[in-house]
Amino acid sequence: MIHHYLKYWFFKRKATTEHGVHSPYLYALVCSCFYNSKFNKIRVTPWNSSAQDIMATYFLEQLMLFNQQIGAEFKIEKDKIIYQKDKSLKQNISEIKERKEPQITMVGDLHNQRKTWESFASTSKYIIVDLYFFGIVIQRPQQGAELIFLKVF
Repeated sequence: MIHHYLKYWFFKRKATTEHGVHSPYLYALVCSCFYNSKFNKIRVTPWNSSAQDIMATYFLEQLMLFNQQIGAEFKIEKDKIIYQKDKSLKQNISEIKERKEPQITMVGDLHNQRKTWESFASTSKYIIVDLYFFGIVIQRPQQGAELIFLKVF
């Protein structure tokens, strides 16, 4: 368990806040989903599955709200936000690679599968937001690949 805490500490050392995000799309996403007063009220560090469920539900709600508000401007349809809790990381990665249309995919339980996630993120052509416990993969053909480590927990 100490190994996980050390990895988390190293992640927090290299991660950034909303001020380190330079893309207008990502800055809008980060500010509307993570750096707001509602998130500060419910924020928990999701080491266990019940806390992960709470945070995953919140993230999905916020991603859908964000997509409704400015999805037309950034050309991602409302129904293209995907999160399937019961799938493994390898299954999620293979499905992400198969899909070609613009979408947002949320992946959970990353802190237990860091090696697989890091190898995918380092070779990916997508926009990836790494939150340590969760990952968000955004497929937008009009934007190049980007990897952001975000400090939210």
